[in-house]
Amino acid sequence: MVRIVITGDNHLNLYNQKLGAKLSERRARIGKAWWSTIQYAVENEADLYIHTGDLFDQLSPRNPPRARVVEAFKTLKDAGIQAFIVAGNHEAPSNTRDGASPHLILAEAGLAKVFDSYTELQQYKINVEGVEISIAGMSYNRNQDTKNDPLQDKEIPAGSDLNIAVLHYSIEKIAPPIWVEPMIKMSTIEANPQIQLFAMGHIHSHLETMVGDSHVVYPGGTERFNFGEWDNETGFIVVDYDGELNITYVPVEAQPMKQVRLHTSHMNHSDLTGSITKTVQENSDEDGLLQLILEGEIPFKEYTKIDFLGIDTIGRQLNFHFEYQDIIRPTGEGIEFSSTEGLNPRKRLEEMGKEAIEAAKEKDREIWVRALEYAVTYYAKEEEG
Repeated sequence: MVRIVITGDNHLNLYNQKLGAKLSERRARIGKAWWSTIQYAVENEADLYIHTGDLFDQLSPRNPPRARVVEAFKTLKDAGIQAFIVAGNHEAPSNTRDGASPHLILAEAGLAKVFDSYTELQQYKINVEGVEISIAGMSYNRNQDTKNDPLQDKEIPAGSDLNIAVLHYSIEKIAPPIWVEPMIKMSTIEANPQIQLFAMGHIHSHLETMVGDSHVVYPGGTERFNFGEWDNETGFIVVDYDGELNITYVPVEAQPMKQVRLHTSHMNHSDLTGSITKTVQENSDEDGLLQLILEGEIPFKEYTKIDFLGIDTIGRQLNFHFEYQDIIRPTGEGIEFSSTEGLNPRKRLEEMGKEAIEAAKEKDREIWVRALEYAVTYYAKEEEG
């Protein structure tokens, strides 16, 4: 039997300026979640370790996460586990001036097979306990036209007992993109039935489906990286092959994260601050990240009584990280408006002219009078026209 661990979208060295002094600790938690894939591979005697891209969050990560990655892949090699990796959209350079993918160090050290081409599929063939395995892959192309299919007119190399494709893209209908970007068409997947397993990265949600006889898997992230992902499951995939594919999802414990929406219709309007504070307290976790979204509408006078600073202070005290979004729409109810003349350009023009006449010297006043008469006459014509 061949055992394969598949992971991706770990985003080591994540940058989030909102975290401030807690950024280092948050990065450590993200690294710990990813490291669990290495531990599992070693402890459960995996044969292959496949990474589907975005191991790093940036093209040029800091040295500590680089060193940790080298240590991890050396651990795999020492355990006899062969590693393969593609570059994701966060790691792939857009041109030669940007340098190379941070995975290059793994290739140079002989710790992993790196698919360093962004335009052509590369293939590695290996033999594990008498089973020939073909692993074909291609890194993310940041210069790809958003309307193009990255695999258009490409036949994925195969020809072995088990044929795997490793890519970092969205797939039409299966994992559609949430923004405008290159996407693999379903027809392209269908046109490559020789591939038994598509190991995919880029989408942070865990997905498994079939296209014909081909398995398509997205392991998703080992952590959650923004509040839009707060209810995503986190983990990685293990594939056992013994003539047939057996796919298992292994959950990874991520740092608690929660997004709560509170509508003004569910607030106590006699104590808005207390009502909001209660919601924060009920949903807080000293180890977690909490985002509170305030929405709806209330009279402006009531809105001004909300103690946002106090709410923020309590939220930060009760959570590893707290932030709120205020999208409440204050209404005009309760606001008194005093009647005014409004803006009267002609009247203001006359007032300014009279002020200039009064301030002018005796010999210059006649000039200012004529200037005012001309200005008022011209304004009147323009207003009528």
